[in-house]
Amino acid sequence: MAPKISLSSISLALVVLVSIVGASTSASAPRPLLLDQRDTNGLTDKVTWDNYSLMVDGERLFLFSGEFHYYRLPSPSLWLDILQKYKAIGMNGVSFYFNWGYHSAKKGVYDFDGVRDITKAFSAAEQTDLHVITRSGPYINAEVDCGGFPGWLTTMYSMARRNNPENNENFEEWLTQIDKYLHPNQITEGGKIILNQIDNEYSLNSEPAYLEAIKAKFLKDGIVVPSIYNDPGPKGHFVHGPGSADLYGWDKYPANFDCSNPMVWPNNRSTDWRDYHYRNNPEQPLALYEFQGGSFDPWGGPGYEACRTMVDERFAKVFYKNNYAQGATIQNLYMAYGGTSWGGLAKPSVYTSYDYGSPISEPGLMTSKAYEIKLQGTFIHTVKPFWTTSNFTVVNDNSEIILVDGLKDVNSDTKFYIAQHWNTPSNGLDEFHITVDTTDGTFEIPQSGKLVLNGRDAKILTADYAFNSQHLVYSTSEIFTHQDMGSHDAIVVYGYEGEDGEFVSRVKNNSSGRKIKVKSTDKSVQHTVDAHGLLRINYRHPNGTTPIYISGTGTKDLLVLVSGYESAQRWWAPVVDDATGQRVLIQGPYLVRSASVSGNTVHFKGDIDETTAIEVVVPTTVKRFTWNGRDLKLKPNDYGTWTGSLTFIEPEMTIPDLGEVEWNYSEASPEIQPDFDHSNWITATKQKTNSITLPQSWPILYADDYGFHTGCIWFRGTFNGSSQITGFNLTAVSGAASAWVVWLNGEYLGGFDVGNQAFTNLNGTLLKAEGENVISLLLWTTGHEDDFSSDDGFKAARGFSFATLLGPLNQTLWSIDWKIQGNLGGEDLADPVRGPYNEGGLYGERMGWHLPDFPDNDWETTRIPESQSRTGVSWYRTTVDVHIPTGYEVPISINIEDTTKARYRALIFVNGWQFGRYANDLGPQTQFYIPAGILNTQGKNTLAVAVVPLDKNATLGKITMTPYKVLESAIPPVELVMSPGYSVRDIGISK
Repeated sequence: MAPKISLSSISLALVVLVSIVGASTSASAPRPLLLDQRDTNGLTDKVTWDNYSLMVDGERLFLFSGEFHYYRLPSPSLWLDILQKYKAIGMNGVSFYFNWGYHSAKKGVYDFDGVRDITKAFSAAEQTDLHVITRSGPYINAEVDCGGFPGWLTTMYSMARRNNPENNENFEEWLTQIDKYLHPNQITEGGKIILNQIDNEYSLNSEPAYLEAIKAKFLKDGIVVPSIYNDPGPKGHFVHGPGSADLYGWDKYPANFDCSNPMVWPNNRSTDWRDYHYRNNPEQPLALYEFQGGSFDPWGGPGYEACRTMVDERFAKVFYKNNYAQGATIQNLYMAYGGTSWGGLAKPSVYTSYDYGSPISEPGLMTSKAYEIKLQGTFIHTVKPFWTTSNFTVVNDNSEIILVDGLKDVNSDTKFYIAQHWNTPSNGLDEFHITVDTTDGTFEIPQSGKLVLNGRDAKILTADYAFNSQHLVYSTSEIFTHQDMGSHDAIVVYGYEGEDGEFVSRVKNNSSGRKIKVKSTDKSVQHTVDAHGLLRINYRHPNGTTPIYISGTGTKDLLVLVSGYESAQRWWAPVVDDATGQRVLIQGPYLVRSASVSGNTVHFKGDIDETTAIEVVVPTTVKRFTWNGRDLKLKPNDYGTWTGSLTFIEPEMTIPDLGEVEWNYSEASPEIQPDFDHSNWITATKQKTNSITLPQSWPILYADDYGFHTGCIWFRGTFNGSSQITGFNLTAVSGAASAWVVWLNGEYLGGFDVGNQAFTNLNGTLLKAEGENVISLLLWTTGHEDDFSSDDGFKAARGFSFATLLGPLNQTLWSIDWKIQGNLGGEDLADPVRGPYNEGGLYGERMGWHLPDFPDNDWETTRIPESQSRTGVSWYRTTVDVHIPTGYEVPISINIEDTTKARYRALIFVNGWQFGRYANDLGPQTQFYIPAGILNTQGKNTLAVAVVPLDKNATLGKITMTPYKVLESAIPPVELVMSPGYSVRDIGISK
């Protein structure tokens, strides 16, 4: 249903009448005042909106959320851990993509148990009080296999993402299943869902009727929260009319995705989104449903640390603050936590890690960008006039270099000045002044000292702001937060170390200044009081935090905590009373997850990575403190804060040295032998396919057509020899980083990237002139393409489009008989617990060699790294004990190091779960995160490595198990993920 539009002003009506998508930008008019007009979708009044922001239960909301993919972290206990971190860094929402293919291995079969139990994701959002955006597609993109479509949809005759009976029947089947979980978790039912997206980035080759069909299905299933549409950029798709959602918005990735040059930024931050918004949907809040939180990295890329450098905390400063300057009050970061594309989850362009350079790293660790987001998010949720602003023109000097956007609250006199370089990637150190108009007069600020932008920086400066019992005239330092502490107020402001700062507040009845006292530990802090009762304090941002205590002003005393940027990153302001918004302040810890007050005691929960000095600011009624349940001994000082330290205790851990343990080894490619029995394999007989890859020979040799959708695929072709046959010609089709290996009659012919290969002059050598010849092909696949362009791109084949003999003059197009084998059971999974992406078609996978308790005692023993080179597929297994004591968070990885020039691929399994795809010739990934819960951190673990050489004489390199970091932590308890062990597999299903 399209939004109900309330037009109460002539100016707004005119804006709508002249709206032309793609028109040239013009000077921005003030945002129309519609504060008393709330639009709804006609289905619920629990979530409403005006042109400034959302409102939930009548309360205005600036939504600052982050994307989270539960399916990229198959340890549900850790979902709460990650969402606690979202909350801690100032986010008040989470966006969930729901992956159709992750839940459905076969048409009509759906699984929402175990690692797919999405009720636990909703529970985690409830426990952390995060609003939820649901994005269940049917198509999601997300760099996942098929863009989130199930593998079985690749064989659908009709086009996906179209309004046709076959496609509609299929996606409605999915929505029927997922909506059972969405419906009871809507805010209308007491849950946390406030917005629901329709498909994703649907713009190319689009049909409005398709979106209408999705909307109708959601409505039929009782989904009544406002619907949203995510345009891939501000391009005017489906803003109004058929196919449009209740609330329009767009996504943007201004740094793009080339992490190989991480210091190179384009000069492309937007200065015209506000105008675009006025022209297109001025009755709605400006919404960014995906904004760049990092970047994906391809096979052969520079690695995610380069992506984190490209989209770092300075990127967050410049681009996120620019979003606010343009008027955004809905901002969802993609990704806030990336996770792991374990098993076959990934599309071909990305590898196992999906760290994404996110604010919270793949192993769940904090980054500088996370701390910057905390500074912004806490400011946004504290300084509420920031939520309802119109823009105005600012006068500043150096204006050809420095851009300053002005925002004024429509409910008060508060103004905000957002300063940044016109040239986004500038590294210049530039000084400027701003003319600030306040109710206390007009000032050119700073009045003393310098105001600078040091390279890739942006500042939000606040003026004419009444907070607690104080009135801020202006500050050239940025505000983190402020709070009424009972006997006094406290405010934390910050800036880069060494930069000047100026803080001006209004005082009462003290024009002479004789009664005002300004006390600080920094003797260089200066202050003046003018005849109008304005107190000006000048200082330099320190290495650390400087307290400035102001008394005798005629109001409550004020504690100004002036922090350098590094110190500000470790200031935390957890809410202790949701009803009043009361916060307590603590500086120093690596992470503060939460705080609560009972009686005269504050209870903090959090993490530290070393012995940490802390400073605490709390209401004067608080006299006692605990940290993770332990009493804290803190001392009060003369500035209204408490100080002390948190002692880090090194844990006693057991993490095995994998170079010292004994491994069991077995050769694992019997399929290459001519006498291998493949009678239980599927016979390739199909002559038609719905793939977009046109076959050039028959039978069809596309794995999807035979029910195999992930991992390695075996093809065995047989033909009778003759003196005319001289070889054969094959064309392999698969995604980026795929590879294939060829054997003829048991003899290795080579390993190749996808494409065409002719094998010639084999007669008289490997080819038999009489009797049966056997071609064995092992295809290493890397997933399916997505369907971003709505052109059925996900139906591109994985297999061989051309397979023919060379030599015979009159051969038929069906000259070779073929058998195909992928994962055991195909769509009828042998291991439904781990699901459709965990296993491929390697012999060891089909036989369960990757599973705990497989009887490998008759295998050879060896050590890794091996000194012996091998050509066929090899498997290695071992069991090890890991022990991480309770009260610590120690994320662990498995790493591969090698120097061999021979190309090979490897699969890494931990307790039966595939958590690594390694390509020594491509990289860049050599470190593979194994989440707790998958890894038993209190006992025995089974490790298995499958090696697929592409070249002869490949040697598996050194394997290690190492911690990323050791944290003394309040991480919620982590339960072991159910990991079924080995049982004899049904040989009635093809092996």
